[in-house]
Amino acid sequence: MIQQHGGNIGQLSNILDFSANINPLGSPESVKKAVAETVCDIEKYPDPYCTELRDRLGEHERISAENIVCGNGADDLIFRIVYAFRPERALICVPTFSEYSRALSETGCEIQEHILDEELDFELGESILTNLDRSLDMCFICTPNNPTGRLIAPEILAKISVKCLENNIILVCDECFMGFVEDSENYSLRQFLNEKCIILKAFTKLFAMAGIRLGYAVCGSSRIAERIQQSGQFWSVSALAQTAGIAALDETEYVNKTVRYITEERRFLAAELAKIGVKVYDGAANFLMFLSRIELAEELLAEGILIRDCANFSGLTEGFYRVAVRTHDENIRLINAVRRCLNG
Repeated sequence: MIQQHGGNIGQLSNILDFSANINPLGSPESVKKAVAETVCDIEKYPDPYCTELRDRLGEHERISAENIVCGNGADDLIFRIVYAFRPERALICVPTFSEYSRALSETGCEIQEHILDEELDFELGESILTNLDRSLDMCFICTPNNPTGRLIAPEILAKISVKCLENNIILVCDECFMGFVEDSENYSLRQFLNEKCIILKAFTKLFAMAGIRLGYAVCGSSRIAERIQQSGQFWSVSALAQTAGIAALDETEYVNKTVRYITEERRFLAAELAKIGVKVYDGAANFLMFLSRIELAEELLAEGILIRDCANFSGLTEGFYRVAVRTHDENIRLINAVRRCLNG
């Protein structure tokens, strides 16, 4: 069962979903409470500029609110960025999140693929720099990358940022899974932000808010932010989502607890899967990619477990899978099921 994205359980019942990379600790109670209290005001239009949320995000990101754009999830912002600038030629690094190429294709953009090498565990290295020339208008990178989980080394990020600035290339860096990373500030493009940079972030994964779409873009230029703001629908972020985001920004201990939990469980899950005999790729996010036999996804589905078959990612083939890091008990259930499928 190859799906366009994870989390599409459809009519499946009694399924343990490892295909969606959502925080296993669940949404913070403060977020749920804030959303519940906002329901009373649903007859009112939301603030189209997300003024309070952007002010809070500006404090959180240590940047002017004028440099921030909020959207109906990061996916919404990907499309708004592409439609705002309508690049003629863009670079993406594959395998990666499919919505970059989907958005670019909708505008007729010519897409160039920089293929990440499996022999190098899909790490993005300096070889990308030769592709960053005046023929490009836009470049998408993702760290930690989806589905590989690999971080881009800070020194490579710095060089990419400079090269894009020198060649007038808009650099879009997707950091939607960065909140799960230890020492995340040391791996973020934020430290190398310039006027051609856009960093994508989302509340969806970290705060388990997939049902309330909320993402934001941190732009190196307020002019770029304004252009993105004017692209797409006017009321792009619901009042419920804005309230949820404001509440989530106070959840510092929740985030710290999440990072500790995910780090420990990811290492446990990776080690146990490797013992079974699958090839696990070293990642830093709340999911893992591994290589096994091509029948595994269907066999696990028969066990009541849904994983993400990655065969439809450009740059990958049959046998590559992505699994979320869930609770310890759920991770053990996955491990035992994979063992049964592979070893009998």
